[in-house]
Amino acid sequence: MVVYFLILSGLYFLFLLGLLTGWKKSIKKIPTGVDSARFISIVVAVRNEEDTIALLIESVLKLNYNRNDFELILVDDHSTDQTLSLVKPFLDNLPHVLVLKMNAHEFGKKAAITAGVEAARGEVIATTDADCVLPPDWLQKINQAFTNSACKMVFGPVSLQVTGFFSQVQALEFASIMGVTLGTLGWGHPLLCNGANLAYRKSTFREVNGYEGNRHIASGDDEFLLHKISDRFPGSVCSTDVLVVTRPQSSFANFFQQRIRWAGKWKVNASRLARWLALFIWVVQASWIAFGGMYNFIPFNFFWSVVICKVMSDAGFLFYITNQLKMKSSVFSFIVLQLVYPFYVLGVGFLSLVKKTSWKDRTV
Repeated sequence: MVVYFLILSGLYFLFLLGLLTGWKKSIKKIPTGVDSARFISIVVAVRNEEDTIALLIESVLKLNYNRNDFELILVDDHSTDQTLSLVKPFLDNLPHVLVLKMNAHEFGKKAAITAGVEAARGEVIATTDADCVLPPDWLQKINQAFTNSACKMVFGPVSLQVTGFFSQVQALEFASIMGVTLGTLGWGHPLLCNGANLAYRKSTFREVNGYEGNRHIASGDDEFLLHKISDRFPGSVCSTDVLVVTRPQSSFANFFQQRIRWAGKWKVNASRLARWLALFIWVVQASWIAFGGMYNFIPFNFFWSVVICKVMSDAGFLFYITNQLKMKSSVFSFIVLQLVYPFYVLGVGFLSLVKKTSWKDRTV
């Protein structure tokens, strides 16, 4: 048993080190050339976004990109609140804006984005979420990334707006996801991406048939498309360092609903490497729980040496990523996450297999 935990600890340390190395490699791959402005279509799927939509559009109005060189397409997924009413005052300030309403028989984010792409006039599609705030140079950096003719898709980091203790814990957990996202991209095998900061060529979307084959799955609009493009065009996925900020979940219930929905796509993920990664993370976290339960049966010095090494590895990894993402964090929130994270991973993984979730007042 001692040998097992020594090997597992070593593999876990190398895994985190590999992600950090990959993160730095992905950042270095950002192109620095300047190219003429492409016409870019910003596509946003919206559903019951009355609390956030105004902030998003205000950030769109502040983009340092000629307003004649981009359009904003909002695709309404049957909102039941005042989302569309709040959008109207902004329409006169954008020369190219389109609000689409989905047909009664169509619903879901994949269908909404597909409708937006079909209506788009741009050669590049940029997507974000309605609860995000875009930095002024967002489209500039996206346009710059496509200077590389081999680049078919580009994505960048996403940060959480930290406002209190619960959001600090979320920030640390989200940092682990972002670490995997850019860390695996740096090694040329991207496994994750985030639709809040994503762009791709419209022609590429059509070449891989968009979301055909996974439109019935509630989550994963970003990740499934990533794997389709990466498999069809190896080495064509690029990164950008421009940082998009989104809101944390407001309650434990909403947080778990979101994470269960995210985890649900892994059971149907076509990427073998992604499945192996999910299994490795599950085994690691289950082993830490077992390791803690064996406290009285393991030599004292060995037990605490492993614990200290594990905690220091996690701290170095997470605090580096949160610093890169400009998210506030604290030692206390880190300690809390260390205690609950193994149980959280196992619980979310199990519930994603057996439980239906809700999203924006819709069961999925």
